[in-house]
Amino acid sequence: MIKNILSLTKFQLSFTVSLSCLFGYILSTNKLDSGSIYPFLAVLFLALGVSALNQIQEYKFDSLMPRTQNRPLPSKSISYLQAVIISSTCILLSMLFIYLVLGLFGVVVFIAVIIIYNFLYTKAKRHTIYAGVYGAILGVIPPYVGWISTDEYELGIKFIALGLFYFIWQIPHFWLLNLKYYKEYEKAGFPTITTAFGEDSLIRITFIWLIFTLISGSFLIIVFKVESIFIIIPLTALTLYMLYTSFKLLKYKNFIYNFIHINVYMLLLMILLVINALFT
Repeated sequence: MIKNILSLTKFQLSFTVSLSCLFGYILSTNKLDSGSIYPFLAVLFLALGVSALNQIQEYKFDSLMPRTQNRPLPSKSISYLQAVIISSTCILLSMLFIYLVLGLFGVVVFIAVIIIYNFLYTKAKRHTIYAGVYGAILGVIPPYVGWISTDEYELGIKFIALGLFYFIWQIPHFWLLNLKYYKEYEKAGFPTITTAFGEDSLIRITFIWLIFTLISGSFLIIVFKVESIFIIIPLTALTLYMLYTSFKLLKYKNFIYNFIHINVYMLLLMILLVINALFT
């Protein structure tokens, strides 16, 4: 049952999302303290809840695709009622935790996330190839929540750089998955950007967005004033390696390879920036 709950709530993805909230908190004030616990839990439970709700909304479509047909609802490992209870519980807990941190403003932000993700993005996927824009916008919310959960935050150039990076990174993240699985999406009745642009054209466009991601990551390094040689060296190596793997997309068209690498790049970049904020 636990395995099915983890699958229903996309725990690994949800945990990664909540880490971006933690990164935002640390980068906002250059410290990690007990004040980060509630916003972290709030974002984690919200991500778990909306992920479960998304699967509730799409279980009929999931049953049509090999990649998703073994999820708990299509495979009937979890009942519809159980899924609703799990999703509702997680969302209610998230509202409680965010209220303790940001009051009614935080609750309003979380309600907006649910509306955008579960009602705009989820429905838009069935009608337009540009639904990923909603996802890119949502990607900025977790670090934003972490950023404003501190008592000393400023929404200046540092947060703009951070939010811009998370927004840009989401685009190739979505498109690489679409390139890999667009035939399954089409079989389930979803319009796909791969079909609209053509595979070769979308590969070239995705490559450009991979480069934009590296540029925005480099902008982050500059804005957060990374000066320690022990941080600069691995950051430089990471950027050059990602540049190398991005060019490989054009030749080998190994979409999952690049999908994994762009996500690892994001995570390692954030970890190195956090280390710089805490210890240098």
